[in-house]
Amino acid sequence: MHEGSFRQEVLNVKLAELLAQKGVVALPEQRLPEALPDVLVIFNGLRLIIEGEISDQVGAEQRAWNKASERVQRDIAHIAVALLYPPHLRHEPKALERAILKFAVCVPPIPEKPNWLEGDLDALCNVLQTAYQQLTSEDEVQKAAQILREAVYALAEKMRAWGVTVDRLAAPLGIPPESVSQKKSKQAIAISQIAALVVANALLFHEELAQVDHRIKRLRQCFETGSAYDNLLEVWGFILNEINYHAVFDIARKVLLELPGYKETDEALKRCAEKVLEVVRMRVATRHDVAGRLYHLLLGDIAKPLGTYYTSVPAATLLLRLAWAPHWWQQISWHELSAVGNLRVADFACGTGTLLMASLQAVLDNFLRVAWRNGDDLPKQRRELLKKLLEEGLWGFDVLQSAVHLTATALTLPIPEVTIKGMNLYALDLGVRGDEKRLGSLDLLRGTAQVTIALRPIQVPRAKGKRVTATQIRQEQLQLPEHGFDLICMNPPFTRSCGDNLLFGSLLPKERKQLQQELQRLIQDEQLLASATAGLASVFLALADRHVKEGGRLAFVLPKAILSGAEWEKTRELLTRRYVVEAIVVSHDPQRWNFSENTDLSEILLVARKVRSENSGQVQNRRKQRRSHNPCLIDDAENNPSERTVCINLWQNPRNPIDAFFVAEPIRKQEVPYLERGVLHIWVGREKFGEAFALDWDEFCSLDHWLLPFAYAQSDLVRKLVQLSYQGKLPLCPLRELGELGPDRRGVWNTFVPVDAPPGYPAFWGHDAQKVTTMTQKPNAYLLPSNVQRGQLLWKRSGRVLIAERMWLNTQRLTSLLLTQPVLSNVWWPLKLHCKLSGDAEKILVLWLNSTIGIFLLVANRVETRGAWVSFKQQRLYAMPVLDVRKLTKRQRQKLAQAFDQLSDKPLKPLSQLADDPVRKAIDDAISSALGLPDLTSLRNALSREPVLTLKPLRQRRL
Repeated sequence: MHEGSFRQEVLNVKLAELLAQKGVVALPEQRLPEALPDVLVIFNGLRLIIEGEISDQVGAEQRAWNKASERVQRDIAHIAVALLYPPHLRHEPKALERAILKFAVCVPPIPEKPNWLEGDLDALCNVLQTAYQQLTSEDEVQKAAQILREAVYALAEKMRAWGVTVDRLAAPLGIPPESVSQKKSKQAIAISQIAALVVANALLFHEELAQVDHRIKRLRQCFETGSAYDNLLEVWGFILNEINYHAVFDIARKVLLELPGYKETDEALKRCAEKVLEVVRMRVATRHDVAGRLYHLLLGDIAKPLGTYYTSVPAATLLLRLAWAPHWWQQISWHELSAVGNLRVADFACGTGTLLMASLQAVLDNFLRVAWRNGDDLPKQRRELLKKLLEEGLWGFDVLQSAVHLTATALTLPIPEVTIKGMNLYALDLGVRGDEKRLGSLDLLRGTAQVTIALRPIQVPRAKGKRVTATQIRQEQLQLPEHGFDLICMNPPFTRSCGDNLLFGSLLPKERKQLQQELQRLIQDEQLLASATAGLASVFLALADRHVKEGGRLAFVLPKAILSGAEWEKTRELLTRRYVVEAIVVSHDPQRWNFSENTDLSEILLVARKVRSENSGQVQNRRKQRRSHNPCLIDDAENNPSERTVCINLWQNPRNPIDAFFVAEPIRKQEVPYLERGVLHIWVGREKFGEAFALDWDEFCSLDHWLLPFAYAQSDLVRKLVQLSYQGKLPLCPLRELGELGPDRRGVWNTFVPVDAPPGYPAFWGHDAQKVTTMTQKPNAYLLPSNVQRGQLLWKRSGRVLIAERMWLNTQRLTSLLLTQPVLSNVWWPLKLHCKLSGDAEKILVLWLNSTIGIFLLVANRVETRGAWVSFKQQRLYAMPVLDVRKLTKRQRQKLAQAFDQLSDKPLKPLSQLADDPVRKAIDDAISSALGLPDLTSLRNALSREPVLTLKPLRQRRL
């Protein structure tokens, strides 16, 4: 050994000391049976082993991984981390605190090859604190969920066999019995299953709590002697009176009291408990997503009309780690427990508490990352902070009491050693009660809401000082924090009012209609920048705006339609007036366009900081001035880095919390470049997970619509899109300047009856990708007017040019058609060009819209519903830039019209095969030749890789 160098064991001890200072209990060189691990970390009762090597030793990487994987293989550790120390630490072990380490996490099933990650001690510490969620494979999680499901279904079946009515079970769950008819067997069964789940969930928490509080009997002790039913009631009563945990046990105990005291009840509870204990032994009990997934599965027909979507744990991790990025919260002294403990966070549609849990973890991580340097008792501070945040800092609201119960469990189950006396979790009333119409959390827009249950203790004056809990007080007036919330996170209901109106769809039709009318009245009375047509999510965002403080933030999961949908215009106006949108995350992963578990709808993650509303006029004027002088998205040196929007286009949507952590980390730590200057490539190990760039917020607001930065996964395409749309190198103009779009499909359906032969108005019906293959088409249907006068009015808006109104981007071939005569359509927009345009204008426009450039611009103006299933709204199409046929020379018009005549009857391939389509290439060559453009092959090839067209993921790996 060279003079002044230290053995690897010294680094191991130093690492353990640093981990202990950061709140992770670590024992260096702790001897276990048949193993001598470098560092043993005990976290949440799990064994985590770190195997370290110095990187310049021959075979160090493989040796570290082999040892780590062996620990897991032989069940010596639940999880192991292979770690490589940089060589310079031999001579300077104190530099370990700042060193960049290389490490790989090993969890069962053991991967064939390690996924090496790089990061500092904070990154390693965070992995150790979140890796327990990766303890088992997803198959194991599904297995645990299946075991719980069997327990829940069996207990629910017994409830029904005993004749326990829906009325008796619905009441403690907060579901109005009158809203569920006994004849609706699916709903009745679902209610019994939810009740059983609440009981099973309480059994699960009971056993975890008994492991840290010896005053509580374990489940097996409850079942050894006497009545299991009576023993559970006794123990749960003890917990409620002496420890509290009302949020977990009060509803479960009330459900239990509705069951008959039969001997069969004891046996059913025992069988349910056996299943619960099996899950506890699997060590996935503390994964709060297990109960959540099962909960939403069991909601069935009740959940769908409510529009409730369960946020995935990775999505919640990513969203809240971005929302709590420390450089966005410089006003907070993160090292001070009192400052961090005073934070207030709310979710007005908390569901199973996933977002609140992720927020809690992100805040705790920010605190631990800096507080350990003070040298205080960090484990003690950690417990104190968790207790303060859980009892005072986190606020959750839902219309289902069972959802509030599961939120409480999700927040407290992972930390049973921290005793929680009460929580700000509230079930709010939804429905018609006499003359009163109650809208749940949305009633808070009027100042207060009706609480059906509040899961926290409240002292009420009584004789002899007896305490009455809040669960016994049904008319409590809810008081929110006086100064508002620091952060409001939400995955609000997505139900919309268009088409078959699903707003408040869980209620009876009469009640539902009254609440829909009440919602419209609320929007008008409160003058909300929200639209019921966009759905409840728009109104929930307006609610959050009322209760977040200036300088506070919103962290939302929203439909992707918010970026370009006309019905979301008021919501975009609200954000533009009062906020700086600091980050938007969009998934281009064709397997997961969404961030919620039980939907395939396209969604986004959004973080926005509230600014002074009185400055909105000045902000708007400044934006208009800058937009007129500088239409390009080019940064200047005077830009304030806080007044910018980080745009994140994911190529892979993280499927576990660790991947989500590493996606968020570079954005939290690095300066994201402006689009004009570069891009931040987001790597997780060797895999590329996406790209990020920044836009000035003023310029972002000046975009025609907010989808443009997220229209494509590849930043190069976004840059070209911006340049093409705003730099004026091509003779482009908004479509509205060339013609008028015809009636929408609703107008056509409400006025005509489609038939397959004359007489009637000619129409082009449907968009069959196998039949619609060429740019010229003939009418394929006829329309009989149900109202002659109305039919005549709509027919005046018919046209020969058709533009797709909705389509599957991956299968369909044509974005525009030229018909032999004017038509109306159900899935195409007719376009009637202004009479001043030449006869060739129709041909040129259809040729343009089917070229790569035309498709490039059209797809960027989509309203995305479900990945490749998109629509093109009238407002967006009118604003869409197209070739300005008025500015073409006579020679250019002739060349393009001639190209259309030559290619109009040639079949085109689907858009997903752009790069391999000779007809598309011929169209592009004609466009390039006539307009003097460079070859479009590179654009065509790049566009052909886009997941929204191909449904194939973008892949890139480091060599």
